[in-house]
Amino acid sequence: MTKVIENSTYGPLAPKAQYKLGLVLKSLLRYYEAEDSFNKVIANYPNSEWVEPSKFQIASCRAAVSRGPDYDQGSMQEAKEKFEEFVKEHPDAVLSEEAEKNIGVLREKEAASSFGIAKFYEKQKAYPAAKIYYNDCVDNYSDTVWAVKAAERLQMLEKMKK
Repeated sequence: MTKVIENSTYGPLAPKAQYKLGLVLKSLLRYYEAEDSFNKVIANYPNSEWVEPSKFQIASCRAAVSRGPDYDQGSMQEAKEKFEEFVKEHPDAVLSEEAEKNIGVLREKEAASSFGIAKFYEKQKAYPAAKIYYNDCVDNYSDTVWAVKAAERLQMLEKMKK
């Protein structure tokens, strides 16, 4: 694939080869290199049919880097934003449905992270800080299971005051 790109950077097969290289790198869990490859598709072949799937794959790489609530929150937020941007730019694309699912998964991770921080503060008996994060779950992630759990914890904290 790299030979196709090197030998014919702007030939008809180059955009597809660049995209496929990104997929290979992604399958090898080399997410940053894969993202770089997908970015090259967008930068070097802006009118290519491979731009749309490359944008999706960039968001997917960001999501993979974020992994779970205890990992890089910046990557998780960035992945969610890239999926949202993809859906906005390509609402009728086949991949938009998958992007919507990924947004939901990332929202759950964000809520779980906020809940985890609240639990940490609660264990430290830093109740005002815990309430801030529990309220964040309730206010910003009401469509997740974490909002229900956070509301329960807030009620428990209120009962402790009395």
